[in-house]
Amino acid sequence: MMRIFTSIQIKVRKIKRGFSLLELLISIALLGLVMSLLYGAFFQISNSSLKVKSTLETRQELRLLMKMVLDDLQNVQYLKHYAESGQSEISQRETGLIAEIKLGPENAETGVLEEVSSIYFHTAIKSRFYPEEKERDPELHEVAYTLDENPDTKTWEFIRREDFYLDGNLREGGKSYVLSEAVTKFELELLESETELAGGESRENWTKEWNSDERECHKLSIAQNFCLPRAIRLTMALMGEDENTASDSQVTNLCVPPCNPEIFE
Repeated sequence: MMRIFTSIQIKVRKIKRGFSLLELLISIALLGLVMSLLYGAFFQISNSSLKVKSTLETRQELRLLMKMVLDDLQNVQYLKHYAESGQSEISQRETGLIAEIKLGPENAETGVLEEVSSIYFHTAIKSRFYPEEKERDPELHEVAYTLDENPDTKTWEFIRREDFYLDGNLREGGKSYVLSEAVTKFELELLESETELAGGESRENWTKEWNSDERECHKLSIAQNFCLPRAIRLTMALMGEDENTASDSQVTNLCVPPCNPEIFE
């Protein structure tokens, strides 16, 4: 039998198959779904991060404002001899501490006008507003804190006023600076007295108004008389850029008479 050889090669063609239109549409839809989920998660994390940052910044600003007020109040002074030297029919020198209340910003939840405090006092601190007078700073100044409405912008401004020189009027004079336009609450409560009760407990009597001059506190013949409150409770609230409010309340003890008697001796 004869064998027949041939050089003809039989080629096998492999057919390459691509995506169908339906598969392509399904892939695009799935990719869009995944991307939307990822974008939503990223947007949510970003918003949460911004809210946390805004809250932290608001609380930090609130702490700084409260620290400034409390630092001034912890060094409040009643100047006995300064007050006595002005007791005449012509003039009367104010000293110590004067706290008053008035209507302030509207409460966003209730729509009722909140009561806010205004405080005026002498304090033994270094000047904050008169750096040019650093070399001859007596470290005894007149300071005030108020929350006032700006008649032009209709915004409420938290203001600190400082008078380098002492004068007979605690409510006027010196330089005023707006510390913040975001303060929504400024409240001071002053401790008048503490009564010891049975069992070691005590009852505290707090007030929102004070006037050292009306108390005749330098008359030692009057029992339980004092020029300054035993302590002050400061409550403040601050609205952040995200319109969320941060608030805090702190109590500071004051120096009670005799309080730095060497001053003006």
